Amino acid sequence: MDFGLTQTLKTEQTLSPQMLQSLALLPMPILELKAHIQSEIESNPALEIPESEFSLSLDDTPKERSLDDRMDDADSSDYESMSYSTADIDPEASDRKQMMIENSSAPGETLQEHLSVQLGETPMSERSRRIGEMLISNLDQNGFFILPLETLFEDSDFQRDEIDATVATVQGFDPAGICVRDFRESLILQAKLANMAQEDLRIFSDMVNLHLEKLRAGKFKEVASALRITEDDLQTFYSILKGLTPYPGQNFSSDAITGVEPDFSVHNVNGTLVLELNRGDIPNLEISPEFESLAKELKGHEAKEAGAYIRDSVRQARTLISQVNLRFQTLYKAGAAIMEYQRDFFLKGPRYLRTMTLKDIAERIDVHETTMSRLAQSKWVDTDWGLFQLKYFFSQGVASTSGDQTSVSRNVVKDMIAEIIAENGALSDQKISDLLLSRGVKCARRTVGKYRSELNIDSSYTR
Repeated sequence: MDFGLTQTLKTEQTLSPQMLQSLALLPMPILELKAHIQSEIESNPALEIPESEFSLSLDDTPKERSLDDRMDDADSSDYESMSYSTADIDPEASDRKQMMIENSSAPGETLQEHLSVQLGETPMSERSRRIGEMLISNLDQNGFFILPLETLFEDSDFQRDEIDATVATVQGFDPAGICVRDFRESLILQAKLANMAQEDLRIFSDMVNLHLEKLRAGKFKEVASALRITEDDLQTFYSILKGLTPYPGQNFSSDAITGVEPDFSVHNVNGTLVLELNRGDIPNLEISPEFESLAKELKGHEAKEAGAYIRDSVRQARTLISQVNLRFQTLYKAGAAIMEYQRDFFLKGPRYLRTMTLKDIAERIDVHETTMSRLAQSKWVDTDWGLFQLKYFFSQGVASTSGDQTSVSRNVVKDMIAEIIAENGALSDQKISDLLLSRGVKCARRTVGKYRSELNIDSSYTR
């Protein structure tokens, strides 16, 4: 054993502040983005609201800057070299800025915000913190994973033990039961965090994983026999179960607290699909030339410190403008790709929804699948057939009987199951499976039961 210096070569992913801000802005719905920009305007004097504001649409008039021209600003690399004229100072800029601030309502706290605060207060290494940020951004409104962990971290250099340790840390945050795959794992985690004894936790886990349907049907004697416990003990476990929350993240749902405003719309106009991005009343921010020019006019011993503050404020303002434009650019590209991929849905209705994955759209717009996952969070789409969450369009498929290797979206299959039950009443899962087959959809009995449970429809015995 000896001591010495050695050289090693390794690759390590480092996220710049600009990239971190970009990742933070992507999941934000339009209302939350508006509140974030409001906060930046309040704190950064370099930001200014111009007199004219633009809306993003596919049918911009030639007199306006084209959408592509505006969006090109988002990923340009020359923000630091931009120049701004100081000849025309807008005296009403501060009034418009104050009006926007006063007329903006602050949204409630989202699940991601609630968890991010706890992450920031938890002592951990920088690598673990980056893992935690990725985990939190990968949670849906229930607090469950959007992408499997293997997919989320497939292009990273994080080790499995690092990921597992950070998952355990985030699972200890409030609310209990988040950072898991589904509601069953959430219920078991909540019981574990309540310090349930190991043997009791094993029995409770078996009850949740294997016997929930029978419990809902009142078959307590059968379940107690299967678990090898008394009916009194089963009643105790069942009482504990009823005190838990199967979807712990819903109390922090951004949509439930702040209301829903679509991020873009797709409508059929005389047989042509038209995509429009919703910018709400978010202004087209600019750098205040008057504030930027102050650095050149300062003199004296305080000029250096004040000049550094001005330059830092201008740099932060440019970064924000760039990332906001980049968010709208990415959302526009994704919306256009979805509109093309799901053309039959937008023209004919929900029954024509195609199987589509995050990877399908990510490849079309040349971004990573995790970027698409963040973008799909908390976004809504206005269509001729109603208001849909963006993630509604992403679903795995169920095989069809057409013989051309096509598949039917699971959301369509769910609608068909609900329709069959509404028309025929208390059919068994196997009978529903047979009826789906007659409609050209291959769906196994167990899969029917799974989809029926997700629709909150009781079993045929209970119905």
